[in-house]
Amino acid sequence: MLDTLTVDHWRECLGQVFQTGFGSAGTLDLRLTTVTPLGAASGYRRQAYSLLFAGPLTPLLPQAIYPLQNESLGELGIFLVPLGPSGQAMRYEAIFT
Repeated sequence: MLDTLTVDHWRECLGQVFQTGFGSAGTLDLRLTTVTPLGAASGYRRQAYSLLFAGPLTPLLPQAIYPLQNESLGELGIFLVPLGPSGQAMRYEAIFT
C-alpha cells in the first residue's frame, strides 16, 4: 500500500495520531505535523515527499522500520529517523521517493 500513497493522501492525515509499538514497553503516539513535497513531480513516478511526526521526548525511538497504525490509513511499516527535539516533542522523519 505504501507504494500507492501520495502527498495528497498524507495531507488528509495532517494532525492525526499514529500509534506505534516499541517492544514490550507498549505503544507510542506520533502526530503527523508536516507533509512536504520534495523536488518536481515526474510523469512516470509519484512525487517524492517527506513526513514529519512529533512524539514525546522519551522514550526515543531509534532509526528503524515501525508499524504505524492510523484510523484513516490502517497499519503501515514506515522507516522513521529521529531528527531531535523541538520544544517538548521529539521529531521523526520519513522520506518517500
